[in-house]
Amino acid sequence: MPHADAVNRKRVGIAGIGPAGLQHARAVTAAGHLVAAAAAARVDSPNVAGFLAAAPGARILAGLDALLAEPGLDALVIALPWHETPRHLPRLLADPRPMLIEKPIGLTADAIESASSRAGTHAANKMIGFNRRFYDTAGRVRQRLQEGALRAVRLTISEDLSRQTRAHGPEIVPHLLAFSSAHTLDLTLHLLGPLDIVKLQGHREASAPFLSMNGLLQTRAGVPVLMTLNASDPSPAGVSFVFADHTTWTLSPIEMLAVYDRYEVVELRPGSQIRRYMPHVREFFDESADFKPGFVSQMDAFLSGRFGPGATVGDALALQRFIEAMTAAAGGR
Repeated sequence: MPHADAVNRKRVGIAGIGPAGLQHARAVTAAGHLVAAAAAARVDSPNVAGFLAAAPGARILAGLDALLAEPGLDALVIALPWHETPRHLPRLLADPRPMLIEKPIGLTADAIESASSRAGTHAANKMIGFNRRFYDTAGRVRQRLQEGALRAVRLTISEDLSRQTRAHGPEIVPHLLAFSSAHTLDLTLHLLGPLDIVKLQGHREASAPFLSMNGLLQTRAGVPVLMTLNASDPSPAGVSFVFADHTTWTLSPIEMLAVYDRYEVVELRPGSQIRRYMPHVREFFDESADFKPGFVSQMDAFLSGRFGPGATVGDALALQRFIEAMTAAAGGR
């Protein structure tokens, strides 16, 4: 596990002490750095005790303004509720300190581009919290893709509208592609590069303002990407990569990688007169869950200044533009 030495130990401030902020605090400590301060909506929040257990000695401050004014912080982590970060984005990007900012950083591409343009060079040291890029499972797929011979990709995303509404309120539903689906979409773009839209068919859900969409995308090299992005779809979610060597590399869920290389034939037997062909798993890899997956590696990359596969503001902007292009192509606004 990465661990900073005393010379490179950073004093980190965290905005938000909810579930995401807590996991970032654990990652800061695990990477050998210090959580020096944290901003809460209320200093008497019931989350304070749990946060301080993960980050002993952190000063609990009242609100984002207090954290941004706190002296002596080398870097900041922004883990605010989904609707808060977009309205603070211009001053966050304009701040000269390095920041790791949880998505969504903006709800429209134009808003992200405007804030980034006004921030100038200060936007360059901001990492966006797409932690799936740091999964070992994703890294193995990345290495295999570099060997070439990709034939096709299957991308399946299912959004649980009722669960998201309970957790974040009904206002989140129109923004789920930028909030929840964004993790899988970002990883797919990160692994495959820009995708072109060939044909998308949209279906607006009757129960909520959500646009399900199904259709065909393709890589710049012409590899087809079959996408299904639906509400409450009981299909295994994830991404499968089909290669010319007759192997299929499947991230489903993203934290797990199965490499299939042939079929196992299950012959007829009493009680079952149907021959079955079962995919054979050649290798299986499971992401470590000692900490929230990807968080420690992401934090180490962020605080070292060597972002590696980490997402930039430009990546977040490209993703939001892609989401808006898909929505338009599928018949949305």
